[in-house]
Amino acid sequence: MMRLFIIGTLILFLGSCLNPPEYSPIPEIEFDSISSTFAVANQDSITFFITFTDGDGDLGSDEIPNLFFKDNRTLYTDSFKIPDITPDGNVKAISGRISYTFFPFNCIPGKDFDSLFFTIYVADRAGNNSNEVISPMITLQCD
Repeated sequence: MMRLFIIGTLILFLGSCLNPPEYSPIPEIEFDSISSTFAVANQDSITFFITFTDGDGDLGSDEIPNLFFKDNRTLYTDSFKIPDITPDGNVKAISGRISYTFFPFNCIPGKDFDSLFFTIYVADRAGNNSNEVISPMITLQCD
């Protein structure tokens, strides 16, 4: 019985030492990796991997776009939806990895090869935009 009490007390003591992470309520992202830096236009896809932190867990929405890719050639921004990932419980701080597969890639007309990179950012439901990250240069073989 005494051994059970000591183990229980030790578990409570160790649990009280663990602090939840403290992240900013404004989402922060880092570029992690990319599946390829070469694609055949209108045929291949490329997956982008981005890590994130968000202190209040309000990242993602099933209704409004919240993941943005701005093409450096045209400055056009494609927008996509990260699903709602708010955790249950009292601690809302979240971190993780987003993967997004981008398709199709288009070339500027008249080129055999093209190259581009994306400026990427996310927005939370409170309207806070994250920092921006830049993808590696991508080479496209045009049709």
